[in-house]
Amino acid sequence: MKKKTVKTVVPVEIDTSLNGTDNKEQKARTLDGKSENDTAASDNVPNAVLTTSKPVINTKSSKGLSQQFLDLFWKLADKEASIRLTASLEIIKHIESALSSASQLNYTIGRLVQGLASNRECARHGYYITLVGILKALDATQLTNQIIHEAIKNRLVAEGNKKERIDQHVGQVLAYGALLKSGRLNDKEEMLLVINQLIIGSKIKNYIQPVAYGFLEELCQKVDAETFKGTVWPLLKPELSLPWGDQTFDTLNLLLVAQSKFPKIVDKRFWKETFGSSNISKPECFSELTTLILTNSSSGDHPLFAKIAKILFDSGKLLDFWSDHFDPALEFPTNLKSVAALTMFNSLLKIVDDDMVGKLLLKSIVSIVVTILQAKEDSNFELADKTLESIKTVLAKEDISPDSQISIIEQLLNLSGHVAFDKNTNTRFIANVSFSLKKETIVKIVEMYRQFVNDSSRTQDKITLIQHLTKLISHPAMQRDVEWKASQLVFLAQWAYFTPSASKVFSSAAKETFHRALDHPCKKLEDLSTFLSKSFDQVNKLVDVDGEITDEVKAYWKNLKKVVEKIQKKNRTTKETDSWTGQVFLVLYINMGFELLRQPALPSEIIAELDTCYSKATENSNRKTKAAKAKQLETPEDPHWLEVVTDILLSLLSRNQHLLRSIVVSVWSLLAEHVTPNALQQVLDVIDPSKKDTPLVDADEEDEDLEDSDLSDEEESPNGEKEANEESEIEEEDDGDDECSDGMDEEETITDKLRMKIHEALGDSAALTDTESVDIDDLSDGQMESLDKALGSAFQEFRKARPVRKNVNKLPKEGTALMHFRLRCLDLIEVLTDKELSISLSAAAMMPLLSLLEVTVKEPLQKPLMDRTRSVLRKLTNIRRFSDSKDVVMEDLVKLLQILFSKPYAKKTLMPYISEDLVQCCSFILRCTLHLSRVNDSTSGQKKQKEPQVEVDGVYQLYRSNLSKFFLKRDSHVPFGVFSRALVFPWPDAGFLLESLIEYAFGPTILKNRKLLAVQLLTALFRNSTAVSAIGEPLLTKRLHSLLQCSQRVVEEAGSDSKPKYLNELFILLRVVLLCPEVAKLRGGSPTSGGVGTDDGEPWKPFKDALTVFTAKGLGKQKDLKKNHSMLARLMGLALDEIEPAQACGGGGSKRLTSSSSSPEADGAKSTKTTTNGSKAGEMATKKKLKSNRPGDKEKKEAKKRRMTASGEGFGGVTFAQVDMDIDVAPEAEPSSSVVAKEKVGERKKRRKDSETMKAGSHDTNGNQVEQEVVEEEKGAKSKKEKKKKLKKKDKNSVEEVSEDVPTAAEDASAGSTTPKKLKKRQTTVESTTDDRRDETTDGTPSPAKKKKKRKSTID
Repeated sequence: MKKKTVKTVVPVEIDTSLNGTDNKEQKARTLDGKSENDTAASDNVPNAVLTTSKPVINTKSSKGLSQQFLDLFWKLADKEASIRLTASLEIIKHIESALSSASQLNYTIGRLVQGLASNRECARHGYYITLVGILKALDATQLTNQIIHEAIKNRLVAEGNKKERIDQHVGQVLAYGALLKSGRLNDKEEMLLVINQLIIGSKIKNYIQPVAYGFLEELCQKVDAETFKGTVWPLLKPELSLPWGDQTFDTLNLLLVAQSKFPKIVDKRFWKETFGSSNISKPECFSELTTLILTNSSSGDHPLFAKIAKILFDSGKLLDFWSDHFDPALEFPTNLKSVAALTMFNSLLKIVDDDMVGKLLLKSIVSIVVTILQAKEDSNFELADKTLESIKTVLAKEDISPDSQISIIEQLLNLSGHVAFDKNTNTRFIANVSFSLKKETIVKIVEMYRQFVNDSSRTQDKITLIQHLTKLISHPAMQRDVEWKASQLVFLAQWAYFTPSASKVFSSAAKETFHRALDHPCKKLEDLSTFLSKSFDQVNKLVDVDGEITDEVKAYWKNLKKVVEKIQKKNRTTKETDSWTGQVFLVLYINMGFELLRQPALPSEIIAELDTCYSKATENSNRKTKAAKAKQLETPEDPHWLEVVTDILLSLLSRNQHLLRSIVVSVWSLLAEHVTPNALQQVLDVIDPSKKDTPLVDADEEDEDLEDSDLSDEEESPNGEKEANEESEIEEEDDGDDECSDGMDEEETITDKLRMKIHEALGDSAALTDTESVDIDDLSDGQMESLDKALGSAFQEFRKARPVRKNVNKLPKEGTALMHFRLRCLDLIEVLTDKELSISLSAAAMMPLLSLLEVTVKEPLQKPLMDRTRSVLRKLTNIRRFSDSKDVVMEDLVKLLQILFSKPYAKKTLMPYISEDLVQCCSFILRCTLHLSRVNDSTSGQKKQKEPQVEVDGVYQLYRSNLSKFFLKRDSHVPFGVFSRALVFPWPDAGFLLESLIEYAFGPTILKNRKLLAVQLLTALFRNSTAVSAIGEPLLTKRLHSLLQCSQRVVEEAGSDSKPKYLNELFILLRVVLLCPEVAKLRGGSPTSGGVGTDDGEPWKPFKDALTVFTAKGLGKQKDLKKNHSMLARLMGLALDEIEPAQACGGGGSKRLTSSSSSPEADGAKSTKTTTNGSKAGEMATKKKLKSNRPGDKEKKEAKKRRMTASGEGFGGVTFAQVDMDIDVAPEAEPSSSVVAKEKVGERKKRRKDSETMKAGSHDTNGNQVEQEVVEEEKGAKSKKEKKKKLKKKDKNSVEEVSEDVPTAAEDASAGSTTPKKLKKRQTTVESTTDDRRDETTDGTPSPAKKKKKRKSTID
């Protein structure tokens, strides 16, 4: 059965990116169903490129080109500039490559030239830059100009309809412009052709002229005077010598460019013949120039505007032109004139001086800007907004004079028709620019505002102006000008309370503005008190005159006036250091006096309380007699006046008024240094969630609360109080569950009632079980009706009794008010954190803050309060300096620390949220204890005892016990940061935790992750010199021995399954121990102090051997572990490049030292290493390691490798088991369990020079073992000749024995244990020995060159 084939017609479209036309012949061929070859043949037809939605090029000219290359042309029309640029660079790269062919170049040029006629948005841009790039990249030999001209002739033929012909002309202009842009117009005839074509193209359409004349302007800038005069100017002169009426922006701009570049060619005579004047800066040209500017249009900011502005400004005739000709011509502005005027004005702002800007802001320009800004939908809105931004830039200059600012502001406010410029233009220009204004400018603006308010009847504009005036009162430039600020405040008060003729709307707005002006008017206390005093004195005159103020308010005002005058008088005679009390009360009194004018009830009560507080404060300062002091002691129940003032401040803070909040914060900042614990406790009671009394209770609700409490007390059982106390101790985190459970219980109770009602309604049928049902057919009509009524009433009662579901996404009104009140109280505590508090106050404030954080941390609706609490708590716990340590004992701090340590166990679920805050609090208490301990020691003068002991036992025991729980209990929730942060402090008692930490770091029952943490704590402890030195040298030595023994055991037992993190931290710890100054002072505290073999270095010797074994095992491949292992080894004097990793052999891996190592062993016994001059060898290795990066070392090593390779040629299969030479080879057959230590190069040479004889025993070539024994070394030097003979004899014997011991093939087969790798190592060992002899001098000592080299033992 044949398969059916379905022909699909691919929709095609004409690629307008290349030709911009719809070729009818192509469409006809497609519709007639012609073959692809016929369609492809249409490529010969100009401007015809047929494409589909997916670009598949089948034309003849693209044959042989990759599809990837062809796709780049489509990307040239992409809207993204980066994609166009990337595609352009790729095409240029392909053309420049050596693989590019002539056909590819021709196709590319044709495609690019044809694409210049595209009418797509970004196609012409992409094709143009690519064409210019190719023309610049290839020289005339690779790509001639003739190819471009032919492509223009063939591809850009003006055919088709009108739109298509215009697109072709645009393409021609761009193509000739590309030739000009690339700098290829060197031929005179070609230049004439291009200029003529550009002039012809500029006359096709008006929007083509700017493009063509832009190319001609660039040509004028490039050519010299001779070329311009002989070639360019003869063609341009007829086009540019036009009367004023025929001139355009482009022709006049090109003429100005030619004049500036070639003034002798385009001279004054030409200008006079053409325009009747020698220059456009002459007054006789101003009228025609104005007409030219206002009657021609431009798509953007034409360069002609900048040129005209520059010429007029340089000539000094700018203001005459602007005021006498340009501004009058804008009396009846059109859209075209408005655009030209604003464009010209913006060009002038970039050139003229600041003093001239105000003179250019004439009525016509300002009215145009205001008119456009009022109509936001105007097409020129962006241009008008740009004009305002330009003016703002001028006003914001740092070097602008106040007079220039005043002139600009005056012109804008007066000529706009409304002083309220921002309101009139729907902008924020004046508000935004006011921050950059000078002091004199602010004063001038306020004068204009006040005059408008006094004279105008437009209420809304007046309200806008006084609101802006209020902002200017707090301007940074006017901060210290108290007199001026007071006068503005009195002006607002006059309109707010003492002007009966003012409208109610404006009077109400003035009241609000007046009290807003009191909010933070000054930064310094002296300025604030002076500002309020002067304002009060002037307002006092208005109160006496005005008759509308009530008698009650006048009475309060008179009493207040007396108190204020009394305080002012006393402040004049009081020292500045003691005047803070009077200034505090002065600020409170005057603010309450101004508040009297708005609401007399609250201020009257506060003023009465302030009278009492002030009398007590003045009495306390005046009491000097013993009788007065005794009287003061007799009445201890009276609170301190600071506590009363704090209560007043809290009452003001509870009001939802920003002014009162600002007053409270300002006064509290003055009281912060003198605050008492009881006064601070009043603030802490508000934020402490454990206090069940709500701090916000309205006076009207108190009676209702009392009645409700009485009723509830009657209904409660006798044990209700006890149950309430128990409930108060439940954690805050369980409150949500309790509320849910209470709601569920309530719903269950209502459901039970509904069930009872249904039973009563059913009557006899209610006795049925739940699985049975009532048969309605058995009921009569009457029974049915009564049943319906009973059930309806039951369900109706159930619906009424159902609890109303609360909105869980919003706090209740009371909760929101309480949260805001607590936020304001946190501001007071934050003020205290900026001061130096005493330990008692700071410790007292910490716990309520932490409790509040615990309550809010899991409440998303109280996130602002949580963030604010956390911020204040962090500031409090970061206090480093304390004013004093009075009124606090060490036992109180220990109790606080105990409470903090109990929180992780009591509130486990909160630890993920508050762990870092808990760490901060514990560290803060520890810091307080250290400060208190130092203070106590300095005051008591007690000297430290000889025997080291714990100074603060309570704190030490708490940390020790919780540290034990942390490591021994899996469910410990104490944050690790509590201990790590504590070991950073200079805490002497921390050193006594060393024994416990060693046990936790290496204990077999401790979890692996906890062991890692213990090692980190040990590292932190050894970095703390205060803690380490506090335990004394004997105890420190004992702990050091224990630490090294445990570390040795861990390193010896390390294998491939060991945790690299643990080993890494262990090596870091040991490196810190080595560098610890206190450990270095101990005898044997450092492995390099006296050498490993001496008594001084005895504690480190076993670990050093274990570290050598660890290195030989080839462990520590992880990056960090390898780094820290290398650092530790270098500190201990180990050269890692002389220790080879162990290789598997037989039953286990054997440790093999280099040829210079000497480790005599017996069969099955552990090998030990005995060295002499160990410290010198370590120093030599360290010095050589430091010089490993010297220039020339690499070349020396390479030369040595080549020399050794050449010397070993022909000995590939040779073994040296029977050779009696002065070499040291470690056992290879049987694995050794002892520590194999490496030998230094210097030690090996010294031993060879001093040794007299060497006995070596060897086994058969099976390679089971090569055993060597070093005979006792004898001291005494031999003569140089004898040594030379001995060396020559040994070399000769070794060569003979090597030739005799070459094994046969059968012997190689039987020698199963001798691998080629071992043979190679033995070979290189011998070569190394002979090479050492070559480098020795005649007296047997190493040569100087040999001393500088860092020898490697083996070469792989």
